[in-house]
Amino acid sequence: MTRGLRVSLALMVWSTLSADQSPIPTADPLIGTWKQNVARSTYNPADGAPPAGSYAVREYAAGDDGSIVAITMNVDRNGLPSLRAISAANYDGKEYPQHTVATLATSLSAHIGPRLDRTISYTRVDPYDVLIVQKQGDRVVSKSTRTILPDGKTMTDRSDYINASGRHVTDVLVFEKQ
Repeated sequence: MTRGLRVSLALMVWSTLSADQSPIPTADPLIGTWKQNVARSTYNPADGAPPAGSYAVREYAAGDDGSIVAITMNVDRNGLPSLRAISAANYDGKEYPQHTVATLATSLSAHIGPRLDRTISYTRVDPYDVLIVQKQGDRVVSKSTRTILPDGKTMTDRSDYINASGRHVTDVLVFEKQ
């Protein structure tokens, strides 16, 4: 084998191996469907855990304008899903509307768009971590950090908020890509 052929072959093998081990994803690893692994998730206080047999599902899709469309759902023990929230946002730290079933129904049935008091903002820290802030009016109601492991198969969402009883809550939800 000639020296030039050996060098070319070595470069090709090296570039293939280094591309497979690259820590920076070439496509957004968030895009897709994620199902909660309740056994690996933690709730503090524990009484905030979902009923046995239920879990959360999140669907993320790329918008045509570069935004990310996020749909979050809960699935009860009978397998029936319920919408929790939907938003379309760029990951630029700006506030975007976040709809619940109630605000979405009002928005769809109104001739004049309703005033949206609930917003969400996403700030990408690096290819794997995103800071998320949810507001109701001018008040921050939840802060969370979403992390996707470099393998792109596991996502955690650590949320800090005050619940309806006035108690501080810290949940760490673990999701697996489907």
